[in-house]
Amino acid sequence: MKSALGAACLLGLFLPAVGLPEILAQSQPPVRRAQAVNEPPPRALPADTPPVRPPPPATSQPTSAPPEASPQDTVPPAQRQLEYADGLFAQKQYDLAIPEFEKYLDQHPSAAGRANALFFLGESYRALNKPGAARKNFQAILDEYGESEFAAPAAYVLAETAFTEKNYGAALPLFHKAGAKSKEPTVVLSSRYFEARCLESLDHKDDAVGIYQQVIDAKNPNPYREDSRSASAAILLSRGKKGEALKQYEALSTEAAKPMAKAEAAVRGGLIAIDLVQPEKGKIDKGMVERAMVLLQRGRGIAEAGKLRPIAEVGIMRLDYLSGQFAQLLAEYKKEQQKLPEDARAEVMLLAANAERQLGHTKEADQIYGEIIAKFPKREEAKDAQYQRLINTQEQLRKNLAARRPQPGAAAAAEDHGMSH
Repeated sequence: MKSALGAACLLGLFLPAVGLPEILAQSQPPVRRAQAVNEPPPRALPADTPPVRPPPPATSQPTSAPPEASPQDTVPPAQRQLEYADGLFAQKQYDLAIPEFEKYLDQHPSAAGRANALFFLGESYRALNKPGAARKNFQAILDEYGESEFAAPAAYVLAETAFTEKNYGAALPLFHKAGAKSKEPTVVLSSRYFEARCLESLDHKDDAVGIYQQVIDAKNPNPYREDSRSASAAILLSRGKKGEALKQYEALSTEAAKPMAKAEAAVRGGLIAIDLVQPEKGKIDKGMVERAMVLLQRGRGIAEAGKLRPIAEVGIMRLDYLSGQFAQLLAEYKKEQQKLPEDARAEVMLLAANAERQLGHTKEADQIYGEIIAKFPKREEAKDAQYQRLINTQEQLRKNLAARRPQPGAAAAAEDHGMSH
């Protein structure tokens, strides 16, 4: 019969659990724990947050005021008309700028500034909350002037709109186009990040991980690195790539901006590391044990950890049990047992009882097993406690019999003593 010890209820407070390998010999009762939950963790950014729209090319920003007409002005009519419309846009007179941009487009079908006019015409319609007309003009830039300097910002604006509408299939190629064509590092980074978000939402998660890694590797300032690490780690974990997920959580545990995010990453990483403490010929991976302990202690030590702290505490005690540090586990148990939430106590008590048994303290173990059975009769830990208590009782009986059995040579000595009298 196989015994087990788990933390399903406790880990359900905040984190999906990671599985614990059976690495103990028959003399050490195996520890049950909850199976992995393959759902990603909460995102660092809301799923509905649209990207920040990049500016149009710096060389084509509209002037701050419309030029005044002059009879002696030698500026070509097309340029004068575009500058006039640009000036109105710069003054935020969008309702006046729209007809001037349209006049320019109607009267100058072959002018060099048409992509400029289409972009700011689209922006004017956006400012007046006319998305349909705005989209038409931005799309015209991609269709007619796809190699112009306005193609990247136009693609980004269209991608932003589609993303906000949760039309990830439409947003995906547009973000890709914006990232490929833009010469602005901030626009490229933002486009790559939201391209990965689209791929993730469309369930192309393996492709998303690759692009998230590009975002992670991008230089600072990089406002998307933290969420990219978190998303990538969750996908890798769901794919069974626990070692790669662990690396991301380790980095997050030091890089995250908010203490709570650091604590969450540290505890998640610690639990994954416990799961990777695989036995080889009866030996555990000491390096992985150390990584797990560092992460769990880091998470436990963050003041803002909140509900994560008892999860880290349970993880540390589980790690002590796996590495044979039974006395240390019991010291932690006695210090922390009153601070643990009710959902965690049954699991921790079973760890403590098993540790007492491993140390040969059968009476202490029996007492704790009895408390588990009495206090948590409907929990799985109670069933485990009943089984372990039976084994513990048998061990106690064997000890008692061994204590009563005469030592070798004792009977012969007694017989010789009787004959001498």
